[in-house]
Amino acid sequence: MCRRVTCKNCGKPSWAGCGAHVEQVLGDVPKAQRCQGHSRTESSRATTATGSATGEGRRSKLMNWLRS
Repeated sequence: MCRRVTCKNCGKPSWAGCGAHVEQVLGDVPKAQRCQGHSRTESSRATTATGSATGEGRRSKLMNWLRS
C-alpha cells in the first residue's frame, strides 16, 4: 500500500510504496502541485543538505517505508 510523503527536495506532496495506490493517497492534490521527481544531481544536493536519503526510486521508497 502507498502512503503520502513530503518530498525532501521541493516540499511538495509525493508518495512512497508500491506505486499502485498513488491516486488514492494523492487524489486530493492537483497533479500540478505534486512533486514531479528530481534528477540525481538535485537529489544529491538534498541528501547533502539534509544528511539523509532522498528516497530515489521504488526500492529506496520501499526501504524508507519499511523503516518508518
